[in-house]
Amino acid sequence: MPGHWVIFTAFAWGHLRPESNLAVTLARKFPDVTISCIVDTDFASKSLAEIKRNDMLGNDDSVLSRIRLIPMGRAMAAMTPEVVANFATIDPRCLPFTPPADVVKIHAAFDAMMEERPFEDSMGKMWEPIDKPNFIVSDVMMGHVTPALKQKYGVPLYVWFVGSATALTRMYGATEKGGRAPTYVQECHAIEAVPEASNGMPFAKIAHQVWARSAYMKGDIIHIKGLPPIYQWEDLPQNTWYAGFYDTIAYGHPLLEVTDGVFLPTVMDIEREGIEGVMEWYAGSANREVLCLGPQLPPAYFSPTGSKKPSQLANTEVQYGYPGITRPSDTQPKLEPCIAFLDEVLDKYGVNSAIYISFGSIFFPRQATHVEILFDRILALEKPMPFIFTTSAPRALVSDELAKRIKDSGRGLMVPWAPQQAILAHPALGFILSHCGGGGTFESLSQGVPVIGWPFIWDQPAHALWISEVLDTGFELLQVRDGPIKGKAFRGGSNGTEITGTDEAIREEIDAVLKACQGPEGKRKRANAERVKQLIWDAHQPGAQIDQHLDSLKKFATIAN
Repeated sequence: MPGHWVIFTAFAWGHLRPESNLAVTLARKFPDVTISCIVDTDFASKSLAEIKRNDMLGNDDSVLSRIRLIPMGRAMAAMTPEVVANFATIDPRCLPFTPPADVVKIHAAFDAMMEERPFEDSMGKMWEPIDKPNFIVSDVMMGHVTPALKQKYGVPLYVWFVGSATALTRMYGATEKGGRAPTYVQECHAIEAVPEASNGMPFAKIAHQVWARSAYMKGDIIHIKGLPPIYQWEDLPQNTWYAGFYDTIAYGHPLLEVTDGVFLPTVMDIEREGIEGVMEWYAGSANREVLCLGPQLPPAYFSPTGSKKPSQLANTEVQYGYPGITRPSDTQPKLEPCIAFLDEVLDKYGVNSAIYISFGSIFFPRQATHVEILFDRILALEKPMPFIFTTSAPRALVSDELAKRIKDSGRGLMVPWAPQQAILAHPALGFILSHCGGGGTFESLSQGVPVIGWPFIWDQPAHALWISEVLDTGFELLQVRDGPIKGKAFRGGSNGTEITGTDEAIREEIDAVLKACQGPEGKRKRANAERVKQLIWDAHQPGAQIDQHLDSLKKFATIAN
């Protein structure tokens, strides 16, 4: 009998978007398999739109009938205005990524699938039974849900991780391999249990501080295979904290422990040493698979840029926001202004002349002066560097004065949302200034766009380090750091780099980086980025590395009678 695979997605767009594309990739590769995607109800329409986009851009209408998009639960229902206002200080144990009531609903739906009986989703639709599932793919954030299903039914379980191999090692690898997870929760609880150690700190602050500096990381230096060494406080370069980060370790690590394999959005030829590092601590003698499936993007993203490609991508991109937190979608502009702006830039300044500035849909610098300095230095360039600046994050607020200055300059376009994939594919674009989240990192690499990194937390510091120091496809800003622990950077010679964080130091660093972008160093990094792009594109070719790794899943394509 044909296989029935279930993908448990996470609602965050940096996760849901590639997972929606992953569903299409798997359906396209295995034409007899039916795929059920469990999606948060509030974001099901976005996932469906992304699936249809991939299908349309891939000129393949055969996959939609085999992807069942099943809305279950509403994680954002717990995000009341009070919770949002106190998100950084709330006890993370009180705000699980998947609320308990949703876990019950999702488990009930999966039980019905396994028992081959009808069930009702959160939108009131009845789903008729098909053959019971024989394979599970789980987002790493679904640790409240999928380990129990693995334990109950013994169905093979693979995890999807959104970032690089080295970022996976930093999050979940063994302590001696530079990993955080094995000791993190234990250390947080141990500090809380001893009044002299906690000194009255709430648990949220304990979790934040241990994230920045663990007593288990001897010498304060992190060694991860595939990356140069860093001090552990460099892994939290901004004073950022959300309750969900604790949850990703507290429940993500037990999930990894019971999985049979891991999917990564990287490819072997750009991260071979980092992938070997994952295999050492994850696969080991347990016979678990590490499969590199490459960036999960529409097929059109891996084809040469033509005159219609940016506008084609822009006209199909899915606008995304968090209900009750981000700006309503009806206030967002049409997509055309960004591409029209870049078309004008191309005519006036030529190829690779513009920069795209985005901190994603969640993050934004706390220090308003840092943002002011950034735009002051861009606008002061003798050789213009036109820019698109997206303010999609809830905290991405700039002064009226700065907004007017950007508008009056004629060099910049400020928008509440931008079609990122289309922008990255435009020939006018030269660089992206980014927080280095997994989605944006691999989208940039897939288009050969060099990066200026301004990371905050989670997988972002590892990506910024990888891009700037290993791939040599970008830069990382160091003086903008304002993390909870002040310390120097390991890189920069035998004595490292002192982080003063003064306005003057930030100005000097940004000036130096922008100058480098427009000079020989920028050309070198762009050439390196183009080489990485080609390696990614080559890996996506029929019969190449990604196809070979997907072939490993053939064993799940049918269900034994």
